[in-house]
Amino acid sequence: MLKKTRTPGSIVSLRQFVPQPFPIFFFLLTAVLLSITGCAKIADPQPPEILVPKAAIDLTASQRAGSVVLRVSLPLQNTNGSPVRTLQSVEVYRHASDTSKLKHFKPIPEGQFGREAAQILSIPEARIPDYRQVDFLVLEDSFSGLEQSLIYTHTFRYAVLFVNDKNQAAGFSNQAVIAPVRMPPPPSGLTVEVTETSIHLQWEALLENIDGSGSDQIAGYNLYRSTEQGQIPTTPVNSSPLKSPEFKDVHFHFDRTYYYRVSVIGGSQDVPAESLLSKELAVTPRDVFPPQPAGNFSVLYEDDYNLLLWSPSPSTDVAGYRITKREEGTTTGQLLRQGLISGNSYRDIYIQPDKKYEYTLTAVDTFGNTSSAVQAAATTQ
Repeated sequence: MLKKTRTPGSIVSLRQFVPQPFPIFFFLLTAVLLSITGCAKIADPQPPEILVPKAAIDLTASQRAGSVVLRVSLPLQNTNGSPVRTLQSVEVYRHASDTSKLKHFKPIPEGQFGREAAQILSIPEARIPDYRQVDFLVLEDSFSGLEQSLIYTHTFRYAVLFVNDKNQAAGFSNQAVIAPVRMPPPPSGLTVEVTETSIHLQWEALLENIDGSGSDQIAGYNLYRSTEQGQIPTTPVNSSPLKSPEFKDVHFHFDRTYYYRVSVIGGSQDVPAESLLSKELAVTPRDVFPPQPAGNFSVLYEDDYNLLLWSPSPSTDVAGYRITKREEGTTTGQLLRQGLISGNSYRDIYIQPDKKYEYTLTAVDTFGNTSSAVQAAATTQ
């Protein structure tokens, strides 16, 4: 039942005191003192301030498997604009209607809701942190004690009350309306293939829709990603349902572990209906992919040195280049520099006249992977 805001208690009136006769000198003394100190004015009595949290206006309901998940903003302000500091509890009410007898799925009048709805949950202020996710309260109605067959033949309307420490509330929140549907089990067979540019995830396609007759009512899939094991994000990585059982995650970093889960979405109604999540798949992508080689490698003899020139590798993670030199007639080469060479040119001053030198150039990425080699040669004079 809706708890109406009670009116303030009556203000206790001030008693009127009738003066009694005093000796004349007391009267004169009082007059003198008043003339010195002035007359004190008694302030008008004020009613006590009533601090009642504002009613919520953003309650939403969605289906997760056989339960309804409710989401509502935390109460932050009272009806007079002051911060909420006297919250006693959050109460959740549910109203059930036979779906076959409904003409519409709109909210019903608040008075009717208050008479017919049942309280299904009361959260004391001390336990509110257990239901908090950032700035929202996330609550679940698992229909405990309700026969399963009735869940899918009824439409449910939910509303919440924010109750203060004097058992007062400003009124019900907006009503969130939902008609639950039967959901399939979560997807299975989640696999992964890591490429240089994506984490490619795939899973087994569902062959049955919600009522077991086909797949035409399955709206798609949701993919959830987290960087902490066991954590379930509030929103999926996909902005709209995935139509096929796969997804390429291109926003990732090598050597960082990601945890993935998948769910199926029912498409028979506007209110979201979602299955349970699949088993968690942990993926730690490693960069084992060599960069692309540099291009246009050439050597120009310039009097007393060889000038080596090349176009940069098109790979974005190149850390530098490594060059070896081999003199014609020898079998082993030597590095021109122990460390990597940055830039796209290099001068080799350690040359002798009338010699032919062959150079080998490779690109090296930030993970130490080496590209295929390109070669160039020059003969000194």
